[in-house]
Amino acid sequence: MAIFVEEKSDSGVVVNIIIWIAILVIISVSIYYIFFNQPQLVEFTGSQSFQNIQQLSKISINSDKLINNQAFQALKPYITVAQPDNLGKSNPFLGF
Repeated sequence: MAIFVEEKSDSGVVVNIIIWIAILVIISVSIYYIFFNQPQLVEFTGSQSFQNIQQLSKISINSDKLINNQAFQALKPYITVAQPDNLGKSNPFLGF
């Protein structure tokens, strides 16, 4: 059985330095793009339906005038409101 004695090569140190430099460059570029780079804004030109919605949003509705309107008061409710029944036990932790 032979024992080999060799000097440790310095290529590991060079590789470690290159890796650390690469990591620092990646972190620096990431910090720049996250905090300092101003993104270009996209100009939005709305479609015709969007412009119609903008016109509708400018309408003001007077609720008093609407509620006191004869046509509104002539409306009849065709749906009956259901009354809540007994939904369960008063103490859900009691046995059956």
